[in-house]
Amino acid sequence: MIQETSLEAYKVLIPELGNLQETVYNCIIEHPGMSNHDIARYLGWEINRVTPRVKELRDKGLVIVSHHKTDGITSRRVICWKTI
Repeated sequence: MIQETSLEAYKVLIPELGNLQETVYNCIIEHPGMSNHDIARYLGWEINRVTPRVKELRDKGLVIVSHHKTDGITSRRVICWKTI
């Protein structure tokens, strides 16, 4: 469930986001703790479409590291994301 204050902040930020950024941002809001690969799998996108969007969101200060985990498919340690 999204807090009312988060929803208000989101409504202010959306005009600044491109379509792909908004899609990734919404995914992270709805599913905090997802890695780039998780997001790519969920959206049905290639990883090279997700990674730049996450970096852009990080650069805007909208997304930060949530935690690290081992990816179930690649067995590599990955960063998981959450919104501020």
